[in-house]
Amino acid sequence: MNYLQDVYLSNLNAVSNMGGFFSLPAKQSWQKKVHSFNQNKFYFITKGICEIVIDGKKYTAKAGDWFFIPANSLHSYENDDKMLFQKYWMHFDIFPNNELFNILNLPHYVKVEKGSRVYTLFKKYSKLSSSDILLDKLKVKAILLELLSEYIDHAITDTISVKSITDSKIDEVLRYINNNIEKSLSLNELSLKFHMHPNHFIRFFKSKTGQTPAKYVKEKKMETAKCYLESTELYINEIMEKIGEDDPASFSKQFKSVYSYSPREYRKICKK
Repeated sequence: MNYLQDVYLSNLNAVSNMGGFFSLPAKQSWQKKVHSFNQNKFYFITKGICEIVIDGKKYTAKAGDWFFIPANSLHSYENDDKMLFQKYWMHFDIFPNNELFNILNLPHYVKVEKGSRVYTLFKKYSKLSSSDILLDKLKVKAILLELLSEYIDHAITDTISVKSITDSKIDEVLRYINNNIEKSLSLNELSLKFHMHPNHFIRFFKSKTGQTPAKYVKEKKMETAKCYLESTELYINEIMEKIGEDDPASFSKQFKSVYSYSPREYRKICKK
């Protein structure tokens, strides 16, 4: 488990800027056709029934069902409008990428018993999520990390398995990328560094992570930039230096392709 301990968890960050409690009386609809969203979602159903489809798999969600919908997955939902419908919801980002969920092969939903602390955590999150007070923002981050731990803890009682990604070579490669994010990290540079032919390196990397080296590096750089935009007052050109980018137009285009906003637009949203 070296990869999880030394590479992933040491760099783990989780951020939520939107969420709360949602209540809908009978004869009103909560529905959306198949779409994707660029953040992860938690839906925790507390009353009523709804149908949720994630990547083609249909679920009938009832009170006590807690859903995790990964970023960019195709999904839809629709409530049964014959009854009151209530849920807690949260949109959040996990850095680096969504690897923790992929590595642990987590299910899309878990069942939560009445009286579980999950209810308390979501209730606290709902009260604090709209606050602009710094201390409350820190509490929100702590609650999100607790909820992630709770979800994994509930999932472990189901059919969970750790995917094989933890051999020493991929540990070494990912650690190098994480520690040298300010460099260009081109395919040629990486393959030369790890003594592989570029084609072999691509196959090796993709077999272990499910991504090409170029896609992983791009997402890692954009995640790092996003963290700087959220948590510092650095100028955008200073952030670009820290992730090895020197073309403002290219950087803005890459960031927008991942997060749907330009860096300047995203920073404005974070400051609201």
